[in-house]
Amino acid sequence: MSLDDDFPAPGPDYRQERMGAATERGIAYLNACATVSPEGAAWAAYDWLQVHAAGMPYVALTETASREDARFWAETATPPELEAYALAALQRLQGSPFAGRQIKRLVASLWRQMSPTEQTAFKEWIAK
Repeated sequence: MSLDDDFPAPGPDYRQERMGAATERGIAYLNACATVSPEGAAWAAYDWLQVHAAGMPYVALTETASREDARFWAETATPPELEAYALAALQRLQGSPFAGRQIKRLVASLWRQMSPTEQTAFKEWIAK
């Protein structure tokens, strides 16, 4: 029995439902604030984003759980959060003795996400 069996992560439907409900509540709150004060709406948006951002990932106790936790965090993180943590992780890997393997896997994953046009442009850019 693993730790994941004791406390399984919520299914994908739960996460989508939770994010959808939170987004609807946030938009309704912002609309109400904007009718009274545009500046108030800006502060309300800031506060809402602070509460509903994914925040810092937490440390898992096992390797299997850490991969699942990372996937869950990535699904709820904002694009700026994803970029910030990905860049920080890459910088940290540069100093580790076995970083080559991990960096190659990360680059291969990113490469597969690119369209053929983006891959060609990227090849030209790194050849400069």
